[in-house]
Amino acid sequence: MKVLRILAATAGSLLLLAGCNRDIKTASVHDEGNVPLAEGSEASLSYSYDVEYLTGGVSREVMDRINTSLVQDQILMGEEVSDMDVKSACEVWANGLVEGYQADTESFLDDYDEEASWMFNWEYELNGSFAGADPARHLQTYCVFYREYTGGAHGLFGYTYTVYDLTTGAVVKEDDLFREGYEDGISELLLEKVTESLEEQSFGDALMGEPYPNSNFSVDKDGITWYFNPYEVAVYAAGVLEATLSWTDLKPFLK
Repeated sequence: MKVLRILAATAGSLLLLAGCNRDIKTASVHDEGNVPLAEGSEASLSYSYDVEYLTGGVSREVMDRINTSLVQDQILMGEEVSDMDVKSACEVWANGLVEGYQADTESFLDDYDEEASWMFNWEYELNGSFAGADPARHLQTYCVFYREYTGGAHGLFGYTYTVYDLTTGAVVKEDDLFREGYEDGISELLLEKVTESLEEQSFGDALMGEPYPNSNFSVDKDGITWYFNPYEVAVYAAGVLEATLSWTDLKPFLK
């Protein structure tokens, strides 16, 4: 079966991003589609994406470096690519889902029963956007939300945050911000914050592991927020856990 693309619509609306440490310019690419399991089948794969990327407001070198990072690390999940823009990468992502769906379900087609169509109603969603910023440190956060459902009791979802240095375009890691040996001290603070959050949600016994600096964090002018996706440190029902530490809290660990 050939790849079927439906409702393809690419939007390139130019805008100024509020809350950044400079007036960076961005645009977004959007697409959604629905591919039936077989002709006349009620089962299908559906996908959608809405991904923001840089178009200006920083040097060309910085813009290219950040957009390349979005392609490789956020959309294609570590796949090495060259000279691929965000729009093309999103199309590759969507086409890969369709091809995988067709390959994974091919062996079931001969014995397929419409009463079991729910098992083959697969869904994928990818959204990426620029989030908070810390003007004083020239740092900009990018947030990716990913969701998939491929049958079963529930799907999987999560948030991935990446912080960029707008003076260089480089990805900023915790080791770039904190002194050596920061892990234990910050882990203690994160544990306190996460425990408080779980107790407020009546999930006091939901913790499965100790929160730690996991490289999944965002920055703004007030501090740093770490994110722990389902099953990372707590049960699925607890959802995505957030723990924010102020720059004052973090001062003893900062370089």
